[in-house]
Amino acid sequence: FITNYFEQRKQLVSAFVLVDIRHKPQPIDLEFMQYLGEGEIPFCIIFTKADKLKPKAIEKHVRDYCNDMLQFWEEIPPYFITSSSKKIGQDDVLGFIDATNQEINQIRHEN
Repeated sequence: FITNYFEQRKQLVSAFVLVDIRHKPQPIDLEFMQYLGEGEIPFCIIFTKADKLKPKAIEKHVRDYCNDMLQFWEEIPPYFITSSSKKIGQDDVLGFIDATNQEINQIRHEN
C-alpha cells in the first residue's frame, strides 16, 4: 500500500521517516530508506522520543544511523531530533516545512 502511494504521488515534495532514537538502526527502517533513495523519493528522517535519552546517547544513536547509512549513501538526508512530549525539534521541523512551501510557491510564481 505505502509503496504504491510513494510511486504514484508525483507531487510529493518530501516524506518523513519516523525513527525511534532509542533503538539501534533497524533493518526495516534502513531498507525502507534505501527503497526511497532508489526510487528518488525525497525524504527526511525524524528521530523521535529524544526526551527518553541523554544528549550523549542521542549523539551516539544518530551517529550510528549515519554510519550505517553511509555504507550505501553518499550523503545523509536531512534529519531532525524530536520529542512530541517536550516539543524538542518542533520548530526545526516546522521551519523545514515552511521553507519548503515557500520554495514551491516561489517556483509557481516564476512559472
